[in-house]
Amino acid sequence: QYKIRMEGQNSTMTEERIQNLNEIGFVWDSHEVIWKERFNQLIEYKKRLGHCMVPSYCKDCPQLASWVKCQRRQYKLFWEHGKGSSMNLDRISQLDSIGFVWEVNPTHKKRKAPPGQDYQHLANILLDS
Repeated sequence: QYKIRMEGQNSTMTEERIQNLNEIGFVWDSHEVIWKERFNQLIEYKKRLGHCMVPSYCKDCPQLASWVKCQRRQYKLFWEHGKGSSMNLDRISQLDSIGFVWEVNPTHKKRKAPPGQDYQHLANILLDS
């Protein structure tokens, strides 16, 4: 109902209900909360080990290992036009800021958008929404 209301459609979710839920700390976007939790886990991982190269199988942190793999996959989808992805420029920037390695296979070049493509891709996303 909240999403329907945010889209400007009729909804049983009233402003009063939204306010009441906000007052008790209701989480509207659980996916974003989980993303931030895993990002913070990655920061702690880097503090302990000095890098962000979480192995694909990590007995001590299997959820983080899975999340890191997912971020790399979502990053690739983000740069492929027309592909749905949960990755966005803000998340890319946050991960870049801690030294996240997007391409782990040393036989491939690090994936980088050609000059100007990153802004063009963002413009296309904004125009489509």
